[in-house]
Amino acid sequence: MQLRHLEVFHAIMLTGTITAAAKLLNISQPAATRLLLRAEDQLGYKLFDRVKGRLLPTREGQVLHAESERIISGLENLRKLSRNLGAATSGHLRIAAAPALCIDLVPLAISRFRQKHPDVSFEVETRQYADLVRVVLNHEVDLGIGFDIQSHPGLDIQKLAEAQFYGIFPKSMENQLPASVKLDWFRKHPFIGLRSDDPLGAAFGAAVKLSGVDLQPIVEVKTNQIALSLVARGAGVAIVDQYTAAAHDPRLVTARPLLPNIDFAVHIMRAKHQPASVLARKFGAVMAQAEKSVSGTLVTTNRPQRT
Repeated sequence: MQLRHLEVFHAIMLTGTITAAAKLLNISQPAATRLLLRAEDQLGYKLFDRVKGRLLPTREGQVLHAESERIISGLENLRKLSRNLGAATSGHLRIAAAPALCIDLVPLAISRFRQKHPDVSFEVETRQYADLVRVVLNHEVDLGIGFDIQSHPGLDIQKLAEAQFYGIFPKSMENQLPASVKLDWFRKHPFIGLRSDDPLGAAFGAAVKLSGVDLQPIVEVKTNQIALSLVARGAGVAIVDQYTAAAHDPRLVTARPLLPNIDFAVHIMRAKHQPASVLARKFGAVMAQAEKSVSGTLVTTNRPQRT
């Protein structure tokens, strides 16, 4: 018995007539009749008897109906699931990201995404670079978001944005600062530095070395968020990624672009052996828009004043 035969059989059981069943299935009455006759021909027995203008199920039809309801119900659930997957209206996404991106950027993207798709749930964790790559490769998360992700045969890596480093300073220093701060300026003040055992710290260290400026930190930190907290407490000055800088409390900290700029990239990655779901692709697009919002706020706030 083919699926279309089963659908016609089920529709007749619901409506009691060929005409009503055809209307329910959005097909013509002759087409519904042909499908019923073919089904009975293949089975070798009648499914309905005509009684006073209605079709009543035979004993065989009654037995078959019990099983057909389960199949039709499962088919409808499958159709709903396929529609939801295509529309990305429900589901669950596991996200791992660099700590700096989880201060504001990832929360903003999730908030915006759930406004349109409230039935989508999330699981979010912060990971340093090595762990971030590992959990993506092991498919412990659906997406990883980090800085300057290096090429890997098991990863599909896409650039989310080009970003840059910013200087952050205690609020009390605001009136002393130029519109853009040169690296050499940081040597005159207690400097809080990021460790160089991940790509972001290494990229900054290489740029500083190339500039010929020797920055000796009084405190070395693992994450830029710690640097931001230290600056807010007046412990010194620091250079951090723009997403950490954008999250500063303007009552305690002020931020300035560097001169010259030191750039880095933000990447989204997934395991190559796991195809990206519609949900993941749509979230990636929302992440890109959220990134523009966060970066735009920082650029506007710290744009050099015309003289």
